[in-house]
Amino acid sequence: MMIHLTALALLAAIVPAIFGAVLARYLSGPRIHLLQRLGQGYILGALALVWLINAWDAIGWPFTYWPMLSVLLFLTVAVFAASRRAGYSEHPGLPGVIQHTGIRWQHTVILILCAAMAAHLLFVAEELFLRPTFPWDAWRGWEPKTIQFFGNRSLQAQVTTIGNHGEVSTHALLWMMLATDSTHEPVLHVPWLLAYAALAATVYGYLRARSTTLVATTGAYLVMSLPYLNTHVALAGYADIWLALAFTVGVMAVADCGRNRDYRQLVVALLMVVACLQAKRAGVGFAALLLALLIIKAGPIRVSKSLRVIYGVAIALIAGVVGAALLGYIDLAIPIAPGRQILLSSENFSITGVLLFTFDPQWQPRPFFEALLKFGNWHLLAYLWIGLVAVLLIRRKWQLLLRTENLGIIGGMAVIGVYFVLVSPETALDHTGLSRALLYIMPLTVAWLMVVTQQLSEKQTPLRPDSAE
Repeated sequence: MMIHLTALALLAAIVPAIFGAVLARYLSGPRIHLLQRLGQGYILGALALVWLINAWDAIGWPFTYWPMLSVLLFLTVAVFAASRRAGYSEHPGLPGVIQHTGIRWQHTVILILCAAMAAHLLFVAEELFLRPTFPWDAWRGWEPKTIQFFGNRSLQAQVTTIGNHGEVSTHALLWMMLATDSTHEPVLHVPWLLAYAALAATVYGYLRARSTTLVATTGAYLVMSLPYLNTHVALAGYADIWLALAFTVGVMAVADCGRNRDYRQLVVALLMVVACLQAKRAGVGFAALLLALLIIKAGPIRVSKSLRVIYGVAIALIAGVVGAALLGYIDLAIPIAPGRQILLSSENFSITGVLLFTFDPQWQPRPFFEALLKFGNWHLLAYLWIGLVAVLLIRRKWQLLLRTENLGIIGGMAVIGVYFVLVSPETALDHTGLSRALLYIMPLTVAWLMVVTQQLSEKQTPLRPDSAE
């Protein structure tokens, strides 16, 4: 019975991933590494599942697994046929990929890293399969809601639960319940395990298109060994891993658009904007950030390098002044008319006679810096990031500093800081929400550190197709 249940669960988890991979192949074209395409495909498949379930419910049909699976398979065949018609080659020769055979010690290190990643995957899978739903906001919130969906065979839930997790988590779990006709088996959490692998695959493929196999494998290992990421899979249920995957895939799609001059990646990035919105309430800020990166990096207006440097310095100065005001070092007052001004202080933000927003008296920046620099053991990535930024500023490597991944990191920290310091200070003070939110930007941090470190280690930074990023 358990073997049969496991087989049904694996089939249910894999079919949307196959659809997503086929769709990613069609959207991405031939210039995206296969593993990055598989990572894109997994989150695209999860998003397609959300839309399928929502559409089925909107029509008024009761949820039945096999007819819904048949629709998904039909869509997979249709997208595959369209992809074949486009005539994409599976071996296009990615631009900028460093081709070399390497030396024996590198091969040995790669094998060791691959073995370590396999061990992480095995041990996390063991935890996932042996433990029922555990995280407090899963068993008190989204899982009871999903069980109601399953019982009603519709998106109707009579009992109200917390609803800040969006739809990806609930719909992924609902799909597994429909497939297995069960509600409490640990095997229902397989989608979280596959999301874990998809993050590593995305980072590997992204780095491999820009660096050596050793660098790409190291980056994938660093992602798979992040303690908080492992925790979020072993204690399956949190929505944060979906937002981390969607945001990572989206930012990398924007970067690939500039690198390959293939604007089909814009479609992937736009879909990731939607995925961020449907992953979790915090995804609203990251969706806005991803949309801003799309406009900045892929917009029709191109500015010179000197203007980009000026813009970057100006933004840094503005951020510094605003930060000093929020920390209480200064009161920032900007006159806008006789008797009117914009005022920002550590206590409130106001526009004379128009707006007064008073900050929560509990707010303070200390928890943000604790989470970033002290808690979580993010492989010291925050310290490495700060150090590398300082090196690039000293050496005036503006192009590396303004890479798309780094803009995503900086913007992500700003979104996290604004939300948890100003909007939800209570969950920042006790770190119930703040620490895990940093997970959203850590895969990007790994990718940026690996790419930039390799380029700095070369005798001179080569002119590559991704210089347009």
